[in-house]
Amino acid sequence: MDQEKAYSLLNRQLTDILANAERIVNGNDSAEEIESFARYSLELKRYVNERIENEEFKKAANEIPDINYKRTQIQIWQYLILPAWWINLYKDYQARQKTKHEVNLVRGKYASLQLLAKSQLN
Repeated sequence: MDQEKAYSLLNRQLTDILANAERIVNGNDSAEEIESFARYSLELKRYVNERIENEEFKKAANEIPDINYKRTQIQIWQYLILPAWWINLYKDYQARQKTKHEVNLVRGKYASLQLLAKSQLN
């Protein structure tokens, strides 16, 4: 693939992932949104490793930490015991807040990566 086309596609993907990160940081921190962001982040790194030839750029992309969020599953029996249900909801809330902070850090790194991609296009 032509490197200019690869950087152009990468720039569009970086714009999308930054928009997703912005939504998460600004309040849409549902489990589905966070899991989607984490998958998209991994796919974006895979794209960079497969299609971009610049080793410095690959290194910068691979230094972006992965988002590891797994939503808390509430079992049927936990609905019968009220405290267990609330405890799991609270744990999930705490995990989402921690992940939200991580997404905010990752967003800055993706913004830097987008600047590098734009500089490669010019």
